[in-house]
Amino acid sequence: MSGPSRLLAAAFRAPDVVYRVGLGWMLGRRFLELTHRGRKSGRDYRTVLEVIAFVPDREESVVASAYGVGADWYQNLMAGGAVRVRTGRLDYAPEHRVLGAQEAQEVAAGFVGRHPWEARLVPRVLPAIGAAPPEGAAGDPAGMLASLPLVAFRPQE
Repeated sequence: MSGPSRLLAAAFRAPDVVYRVGLGWMLGRRFLELTHRGRKSGRDYRTVLEVIAFVPDREESVVASAYGVGADWYQNLMAGGAVRVRTGRLDYAPEHRVLGAQEAQEVAAGFVGRHPWEARLVPRVLPAIGAAPPEGAAGDPAGMLASLPLVAFRPQE
């Protein structure tokens, strides 16, 4: 692994380290820590994910699965649900839902509007981490995000 790849890997690990040392609240609602149960092992695992949208009135966080439906956390979630979510100062037993195509497009467009600099990096970062961009969406950050599985978490009612 060379210079930029190491730097990128370290940057992606940083939020995980912050949560592991108990300081996840300092990241606000831009990241969440998802505790999910292994579909084969039954063990609890923790995965830190970037929040691309937060809806305050529902306390709902939306994340993208950069590795698509093959991501372990996503497969575990679909098989057994989520155990716990921590984001900002919120800590709850979650319910989740996968966004439909229209809502995913709206959420992705909102992310691009709120974070234009970060959105410009999406077409470069996804391939750099091994995530395959969809056909025809190479220069379209909103299209790339919307093509990924988007999952919303909120406190159980």
